[in-house]
Amino acid sequence: MNILIIHNIYSSKGGEEGVVELQEKLLRSKGHNVLLYTREYSEMKKWLLGRFGGLFTSIHNPKSHRDLKKIISSFKPDIAILHNLFPIISPSIIPLLNKNKIPTWQIVHNYRLLCPIGIFYTKGEICQECLGFGREWNCLKNNCTGSYFASLSLAIRGLFTRKLKYYNKVDYFYTLSLFQKKKLIDNGFAVDKIRNLPNTFMPKQKVEEVNLEEKEYIGFVGRLTKEKGLFDFIEIARQMPEYSFRVAGERTKESENLDFPSNIKFEGFLNQKQMAEFYKKTKLILFLSRWYEGFPLVLLEAMYNYTPIIVNNLSVMAEVVEDRKQGFVVEIGDTALIKKNIEEI
Repeated sequence: MNILIIHNIYSSKGGEEGVVELQEKLLRSKGHNVLLYTREYSEMKKWLLGRFGGLFTSIHNPKSHRDLKKIISSFKPDIAILHNLFPIISPSIIPLLNKNKIPTWQIVHNYRLLCPIGIFYTKGEICQECLGFGREWNCLKNNCTGSYFASLSLAIRGLFTRKLKYYNKVDYFYTLSLFQKKKLIDNGFAVDKIRNLPNTFMPKQKVEEVNLEEKEYIGFVGRLTKEKGLFDFIEIARQMPEYSFRVAGERTKESENLDFPSNIKFEGFLNQKQMAEFYKKTKLILFLSRWYEGFPLVLLEAMYNYTPIIVNNLSVMAEVVEDRKQGFVVEIGDTALIKKNIEEI
């Protein structure tokens, strides 16, 4: 089959880019012809209107249409797999694919189909106001991004996308968890158009055996932000000075001015080979994310490396990790239980 994969790369590459890369490799390994069409967030830096132009291209981008028409004519895709389409590609390409009778599958990495900022999380807590009265305008009312201009842009984008019914022409939505699937169904998406397809990953080396004597520290893997549980990780480290803690992930603006205790060491961004070494010396992963995660790969990576993981009783995390099997499941903010679980390892 000729398979077209479409993805708008984020300003900082993350889990979605890894999934896209893996999907392309797996499909090619099965003998399919794959064409990857991408646009990058960084393109907006060269535009006359800069990021403001992203508001318009997220609703309709003529260049994306021209590119797709050429691809459809030359590559003749049998199917199109959609990932992120904002802010440059635009979901306005979906009717074009539909018009050319190309089946479209949307991979649902987050909650942008229901929430303008895509994560149901603002001002340090879960928020689902955009599902109720006022819909997208709640994003502006609550200033969910911390910038009224950005919040207004996302509210307008979400409103136009919903009103123009672009996603109504998608053939199937592939959610990453049953929690995510239920969210879509509860908010009007047709049951028969939703399939569940959890993430996977392709390790580059086999884990031979676990040497407990090599285990040195408690680990954190991922983006250094509050919603990812960074603040909880810092507090646990502060209360357990006798333990060593390590962080695998790039520093963010949010983390720059935080007061980190001396028993936390930063490893920075690690490639897959370096991550294997990181897990080899990790006693336990603290993944105390406070938002409705899609399907973070750290869950699979930890299990593959025989590393127990502590997660919050929330969304996909509670689906994948069974308490006292692959690790521990705790309620958000239950520091006492987290410390007790760490001491058990």
